[in-house]
Amino acid sequence: MDSLHEVGDQFKTIELERGITYRYLPHSKWKMLSIDVFCRIPLKRETVTQVALIPRLMRRGTVRYPTLRDLSRYLEGLYGASMGADANKIGPEQVVRFGIDLPSPAFLGFGSPEGSAGDLEGLNLAKAMSFIWEVATEPYLVGGAFPWERFETEREEHRRDILSLINDRPRYATIRLVEELSRGSDGGLPSWGVLEDLPGLDPQKVWETWTGLLSSSPISIYVIGEGAHELGEILERVHLRFPKPRQEDHAFHVQPPPPEPPARVLEIEESLPGEQTQVCQAFHLGITENHPELPAAMVFDGILGGFPHSKLFVNVREKNSLAYFASSSFNSWRGMVLTAAGVHDDVRHRVRDLVTAQVEAMKRGEISDEELDNTKAGLLRRLRSESDSQSALVRRRLTREIMGGMASPEELVERILRVTKDDVVSVAENAELKAVYMLRAKDDGVNG
Repeated sequence: MDSLHEVGDQFKTIELERGITYRYLPHSKWKMLSIDVFCRIPLKRETVTQVALIPRLMRRGTVRYPTLRDLSRYLEGLYGASMGADANKIGPEQVVRFGIDLPSPAFLGFGSPEGSAGDLEGLNLAKAMSFIWEVATEPYLVGGAFPWERFETEREEHRRDILSLINDRPRYATIRLVEELSRGSDGGLPSWGVLEDLPGLDPQKVWETWTGLLSSSPISIYVIGEGAHELGEILERVHLRFPKPRQEDHAFHVQPPPPEPPARVLEIEESLPGEQTQVCQAFHLGITENHPELPAAMVFDGILGGFPHSKLFVNVREKNSLAYFASSSFNSWRGMVLTAAGVHDDVRHRVRDLVTAQVEAMKRGEISDEELDNTKAGLLRRLRSESDSQSALVRRRLTREIMGGMASPEELVERILRVTKDDVVSVAENAELKAVYMLRAKDDGVNG
């Protein structure tokens, strides 16, 4: 666990101005410096699809670097820096990220960066920050809107990406399960938005929506690597520019709770052409990210279906040969464990019952010492791998910022190690089946 103790949750925080937070980890273990700007936006039907287009449009060109070629040349001048932009979902928020990775100044032999704290263009790391901020706030526009040709191209690419989700049957089935559980609430919206809303969008409307959100949304800047402290000092002395003046209130007054689980078990069955039927189930635990029983819930999920030694893999796939795959995942915002299995259509009901039987077995205390120990070891390996990844560390810290939770990966590790069999049984006893979604394989338009 040395790497976890080495890094832990040593992020330092600077409030640059109201609603803009700078979190940094000035650690020398990485040869790269990562800068990520996150815009945190509440999930809403009227904005989610527009916001999903923003990363695509903004990374096409800026005021100073209007083409992809211009952007590429500038990044090459920063010792081969790389840039990325995307939109994801964390709990009740749609999170838009603009990021840049560049070689650490120390690794390049510059030593500790020094220079005028008021000059964002003075140093490579400051230039990188200035560049990624421009990507986030100052796109290349024509007549106050995104260029129409670019907009059309990116909208069509986004449409194709949404449609392609159906080709990943396990993922698509899980998405549909979550949609059914959400029953139309904004919290159930996916980060990519709503397909049928795309045709009604236009370049000016999307830009105006983005400028409004930039002026009112919390912004978190995360930097990891050598030079992070110096960049923080620079940013403390620089006023960040926005397309519109920032509003007074930049915080969500009340974090919306996850949708209430249904009172009765939902049973949904749909069909699509394909070879495998997907059987997905949702078990409500009532344990969320900031709940004291979170570590026990993680162990419960791991024993059920998180690893190759887990009950679903061993009993559904291996012993009974009923599934091509069988696994589970823990959604800590909803407080639910979601299971998924790819099966032959003829055995879909047997698999549904067998998955439920594994949860019932855990309620009766049918958990071996080997299952408990192997699951803890597997969870610790995952956390170790996170400590070696800048993006994983940022993701965990941002999740905590949005949803609460453990103070550090180190604390989470210590509490996982203390989880007992009785703790896991206690979690299992509260597990309630809330939904079953079956995506049946359809051959030539006829169900098997």
